[in-house]
Amino acid sequence: MLVLEFFVQQPSTNRCSILGFPNPRIEMGRYSIARRLNIQCGMVAKLKFAMQGTELASHYHKPLALFEELFGAGKDHVFRAPARINILGEHVDYVSYLPTASLPFGSHEHEMVMVYRRNEAGIVRGASTNNQFPPFTFDLSEGKPQPHQTWLEYLYDRPTPNPHWGNYVNGAVFFALHKTMLKRRHGFDFVIGSSIPPQGGSSSSSALTVLAGAAFREINDIPFSPAELAQDSAQAEWYVGTRGGALDHTTICLAERHHAVHVQYAQHQTSLVPLPEGGYKWITFFSHPADKGREVMLAYNERAAVSRLLIPAFLRRHSEWKQEGLSPDLAATLIKELPDAIHPAEIRHQFPEVYEECRRAFPALIQERNHEPLKLHKRALHHLGEVKRISQAVTYLKNSNDAHSSMRFLGELLNATHESLRDLYEISTPLVNQLHEILMQDTNVLGARLIGGGFGGNVLALTTEDHVESLLQHVQAKFYAPQNRDAVAEGAIMVSTPGNGVSRLY
Repeated sequence: MLVLEFFVQQPSTNRCSILGFPNPRIEMGRYSIARRLNIQCGMVAKLKFAMQGTELASHYHKPLALFEELFGAGKDHVFRAPARINILGEHVDYVSYLPTASLPFGSHEHEMVMVYRRNEAGIVRGASTNNQFPPFTFDLSEGKPQPHQTWLEYLYDRPTPNPHWGNYVNGAVFFALHKTMLKRRHGFDFVIGSSIPPQGGSSSSSALTVLAGAAFREINDIPFSPAELAQDSAQAEWYVGTRGGALDHTTICLAERHHAVHVQYAQHQTSLVPLPEGGYKWITFFSHPADKGREVMLAYNERAAVSRLLIPAFLRRHSEWKQEGLSPDLAATLIKELPDAIHPAEIRHQFPEVYEECRRAFPALIQERNHEPLKLHKRALHHLGEVKRISQAVTYLKNSNDAHSSMRFLGELLNATHESLRDLYEISTPLVNQLHEILMQDTNVLGARLIGGGFGGNVLALTTEDHVESLLQHVQAKFYAPQNRDAVAEGAIMVSTPGNGVSRLY
């Protein structure tokens, strides 16, 4: 029996719409709902649906209906992937000189679903219920691997594609083709439906990459584990031109209910850290879109190049350097000796091999930012601070029996990370900072910070369950209303608790 309870807008008011979608999960062959969102918002009607067997909640009706409209009736399948909410450990998953870590979870309430079906035409055809993302088609032969060519060589030999949501699907499919060298392969048709805001810092793009990779593997009978899918998806996403790490994909694939995922990058390990099962909510407030265009992509890649190549090049000069990287204590000493910044021309002079690697991995960065200094010292201070905050958080959560004390401590760490992202990593914006200040005016907010890639997107706030409604009203009045925005109507708010990772619904 599935009981679904959510809110719908009444004709007499425009103040209320769906704030969150229930997240079905399979239990003994049936769907069940583990959550209801109970926030009053103007005139609210509660609708309860009772469904037997394998009928889907109305959350899935729109993508299912669009799929049948575009591709006809048939045997469809559905994968789901959660929004990624990262508590701590931002912009460290691509750092190579420190034992960095992150502490994310997958949203129980917000997700992306992919309705898909195999086709025999050797093509991929995709569409979305969001009209901002037009349908597209590509042929599997476009990603045919050359003999003895690695994935990175393939990427280096082709220009970065123009921004398009289909690139994330191309990357997932082409990476799988390169890895498996399939001789006979099937294409697939799909439709995406999502309650994850695009360009909001909750990894809608990574969820799409994971879902496309999972669907392609399943329809071609390619076995995979969640951990393998996560690592493959991280590499696949490089197709779009970014050079990020595996944080988002690991969370999406390995999340579990009422837990955070402690992702340790140097050790290639993950473990689960318990979070309180009730009493607290994690709320993301959308500030403004994070532009995924060329300038912001260059900014992302500048930080990746600095973290992955340039800072290690300087630190390797020290006799204490070890191939596996530095301990946090030793790094704290050596980072003091880093220059504030370095010009690409100086990199070429001091580190010719590093410069060549940077040119191949980040060609647009070298071509278009060749005369601009690349900051080192501030970036390293952020990395080191995140390492220390993660260690403190995991130790506290594992050893504390006082939920409120644990959450209050996490809140303090959230604020410290926001300051670091704003002042050291410099990925915040004036509007994001204004939103953070408004959130912290509410004494019931335990902590808040910018999440995701930055330059816009979401600000995450931790608060108690009892104060969700008053916080939403406060932020609407102070932040959204002066911009003539209705946060609920535009879907700018996600209320989440920790949930499970990617799964096939049927």
